[in-house]
Amino acid sequence: METTLSKWGNSKAVRVPVEACDELGLSLGDRAEVTVDAEHGVLVLKFERSKRAYARTRRMTMEEFAAGWDGGKVGAEWSGRDVGTEVVA
Repeated sequence: METTLSKWGNSKAVRVPVEACDELGLSLGDRAEVTVDAEHGVLVLKFERSKRAYARTRRMTMEEFAAGWDGGKVGAEWSGRDVGTEVVA
């Protein structure tokens, strides 16, 4: 990911790509500690861990979501056919 240093009032700003925010679970208003390593040209933003109960970090595939599921199929509890056994013509 790349971004550009821009002017913002009397300061300078860097826009953080939405993909990076999603991966870290960041939202507007989250605070960051800024450290500088001038010798190596490194600027580090360290965000506080969110106090929210849930924060999406990235999109998950259905296979990843269901990995480790050891329960039975759904549908039998209604005395019907298993859900998900539909035939697509």
